[in-house]
Amino acid sequence: MIFGEYYHALDRDYGEIEPADIPPEEGQPLETSSLGPQEIGTGTNPMMNQLQAFSAKIREGASRIEFEFMGAGKSDSQRPSPEAFGTKERQDMRALAEINEIKTSVHAPVHSQSLAGLGEQGFSDQARQMAIKEIERAIHFAGEATKGGAVVFHTSEWSRPLSDIQERTGEKLFKGYKEEEEKAPVIVVDSQTGNINAVRKDYLVYEPDFHTAKSYEEVLGRKLVGAVDSETGEKIAADDWVDVNGGLIKKEWILKEDKAERLFDRVPIWNKDNTNFKVKPVRYTDFIEQAKKLEEKTGEKIAPELLFFKTQMAAKVLRAKGSSLFYARDYENSREIRDAAKKVLNFYEKLEKNIPEEEKWKIMTQDDTLRHYLGNLAPPKNMLPSEYLKQVIKKQTDNMRHIHEASAAADADAKEALDQMRRMQTIKDYGKHKVAQTIADAGRKAMIYTDQHRKELNEPIFVAPENWRPEQYGSHPDEIRELVKESRKKMQEQLRREGYSEEEAKKKAKEHIKATIDIGHYNMWRQYFEARDDETPAQREKRFNKWLLEETKKLAKEGVLGHIHLTDNFGFDDEHLTPGQGNVPMKEFIKNMEEAGLKDFIVEAGSYNPTTTMPDTWALMGSPIYTTTRAPTFRSVHEQHFGYHNPSTYIVGAYAPSNEWRLWSEVPME
Repeated sequence: MIFGEYYHALDRDYGEIEPADIPPEEGQPLETSSLGPQEIGTGTNPMMNQLQAFSAKIREGASRIEFEFMGAGKSDSQRPSPEAFGTKERQDMRALAEINEIKTSVHAPVHSQSLAGLGEQGFSDQARQMAIKEIERAIHFAGEATKGGAVVFHTSEWSRPLSDIQERTGEKLFKGYKEEEEKAPVIVVDSQTGNINAVRKDYLVYEPDFHTAKSYEEVLGRKLVGAVDSETGEKIAADDWVDVNGGLIKKEWILKEDKAERLFDRVPIWNKDNTNFKVKPVRYTDFIEQAKKLEEKTGEKIAPELLFFKTQMAAKVLRAKGSSLFYARDYENSREIRDAAKKVLNFYEKLEKNIPEEEKWKIMTQDDTLRHYLGNLAPPKNMLPSEYLKQVIKKQTDNMRHIHEASAAADADAKEALDQMRRMQTIKDYGKHKVAQTIADAGRKAMIYTDQHRKELNEPIFVAPENWRPEQYGSHPDEIRELVKESRKKMQEQLRREGYSEEEAKKKAKEHIKATIDIGHYNMWRQYFEARDDETPAQREKRFNKWLLEETKKLAKEGVLGHIHLTDNFGFDDEHLTPGQGNVPMKEFIKNMEEAGLKDFIVEAGSYNPTTTMPDTWALMGSPIYTTTRAPTFRSVHEQHFGYHNPSTYIVGAYAPSNEWRLWSEVPME
């Protein structure tokens, strides 16, 4: 019987079978999921000895356990790394997993480096190798201490403006802060050195105002627009740039390595009134418009930040080239004077030897021979021509040395700036390649360790990059999809070079590279989700939940996922609340993942729920408590109805209490 929804201790079967008519707890799904302790596990305490932490979780009833590590590099007592546990402990861990039929996974140190090798000074292959080393330590641990499964690590990459993220529908849904679109920094990378250059979007760039074909027609006095360029064979458009002779210079050549140098033949507009060349301010929004026009013209997607930085570099090249020309303009003249002086010097040295001392004054005046060779550089009075010629030679030689050094250095600066301009890449294009290469390298190592320990493993080891904070690249659903697909492709290419068939290489790459999604991490995008005009907070929340569920469902259907972390929060930070205690649409998400065939769930505990998060999650899923009880034996019922071997089930005679005496429940003893 039920007293006000209270299950009474005297009710039949109390403590054995939970009545079906008890109302569910708030938040508990009405339909019972097939997921239970076998599919939904938890992680170890990363601050503990992992053997002890693993044993503790087994005693709590977990059938799926993730080893979690906080320490990167050298371990300490509070932050052990995978390498802190030796052969004996690893054997004990594997034995415990095997005896108790535990499915396992490993979380590599959460504070490890960027997978792309990004540091304070830019991208570095040395830093990238450090990240690979940390992942390999976790893979090595998985091969010796577990039964296989995921090796998880975060995609903690560079920052990028959230307002620049475009959904596959073309819509922009997020904004980091109010003025992000106008003030956020944009970053490009030197593909050779890994150095990064960043500038805010509201930074003004000044560049010369160059003549277009239309404006230069007045200067040349002939028609250019519509004419065919003799060098390229292309028609000249009104907004094309031109050189001093009216030759074609296309604006899109700024993006082409073999054509970029022609940009420095453009003609700036001369301002006669101010005796200078016109310059104009260029804003980032101008580069966005320019990129759109070039994309329409060429059919190629062009990043505005590349145009932005290439324009800056082009100005640097122009300054260097101008400096070189400034010094080099007198080079030929200085060389002619020096060579002429050397030629005349021999003549005068011989002449001076054969002239008496008292006659030398005659040639110490202006001499037509010197004027013939040196123009107006005739010696002053009271100086022998040979002495003066030596001074001229030294002066012109020094002048030529100065031109050599100054002009050559300027030419070198121009060449370096031009090469740097050609090497510029967006941080996404450069960094994505590096991240994918790191994951591919890690996937290959997972394959090797799987092959080495295949007899001890129940399933292959696979690397599982996990989405992290929204502010960093690799956290958006489209980004994690790109990284997994690109890294699989790179691993496949590597295996093909090693002799694997195309089909086998593709299978291996897919088997050893799968993403982890942490639904709590995805929920942090909620705080940046832009409300539409006249949209209520409730409508915004509903629309975000729809986006979250649809995007994660796509990842599951596309075969990108292999491992799932269940945590909850209210959209602000990664607090690791128990699933169902925040505003993550947890029931719908788990149902979607279950329908997609995924059964590898880890509930990550937070600071305040280490012992309750797992049973509370099982309760959320409607999973019953599994017990083993002893059934009644035949001796329990044999001849019992005759009372031969058991006490009577009722009392008579002097043993019976008076009729006035009652139990507290007023239930008769009979």
